[in-house]
Amino acid sequence: MSVDARIYRIKKTLGGIKNIIGVVSGKGGVGKTTISAVMSLILSVKGYSVGLLDLDFHGPSCHTILGIKDLEYEEEKGINPYRITKNLYFASIYPFVKDEYVPLRGKALSNALIEFLSILNWRKIDYLIVDMPPGMGDILLDIVRLIPNSKFIAVTTNSVLSIQTVGRLIKFIIDSRLELQGIIANMIRNYDTRARRLAEELSVNFLGSVPFDADYENTIGNPQSILGTKLASALKEIVERHIT
Repeated sequence: MSVDARIYRIKKTLGGIKNIIGVVSGKGGVGKTTISAVMSLILSVKGYSVGLLDLDFHGPSCHTILGIKDLEYEEEKGINPYRITKNLYFASIYPFVKDEYVPLRGKALSNALIEFLSILNWRKIDYLIVDMPPGMGDILLDIVRLIPNSKFIAVTTNSVLSIQTVGRLIKFIIDSRLELQGIIANMIRNYDTRARRLAEELSVNFLGSVPFDADYENTIGNPQSILGTKLASALKEIVERHIT
């Protein structure tokens, strides 16, 4: 029986992290990456040491939100996550793939994920926020296996399609006996009734709503400006009530 030393190293380097939170969604386009990046900013400003890990192999974009143009890693028996501020560290597959499409699936995708996670030198930090790919694919299944102590936050809009897809994902998380911290309803214009109803039906926490913020788009790339948006203000309340 062969032993993959990379998996041992992943568990060792992640062992010093107090809280690992995977941000998931049933489908793309619901603002999962925005929630991940802005939540990381909020936690770091509150004085916590935070890591943000972009695992969306087919569409990494956290670096764009944070305004990182030249993302380069320092090598030290692996690679050190990029330091954004005193308290915030960032890692993404983007420097390796740039703007090219990643034609990986199945075993090849799992192997790439394991390789990437195994070379990251994470510090002992308070929170690691993981921006997961949308849906219930290979990356999620591997994270469940590789990082069994992960907690999850599900992001959805109030649309019928988003509610249906995230509902299936939440049922998988529950059936797998994983810890779901709750649901965040994003880009809410008027009411979040469907998202609240889903939380009640599945007996999970409804963490709160983040309003649709037309001004947010103009702040992308400027973390300080992002923190001044209505979106960040609503997410800060959620973080203070349910995350910290």
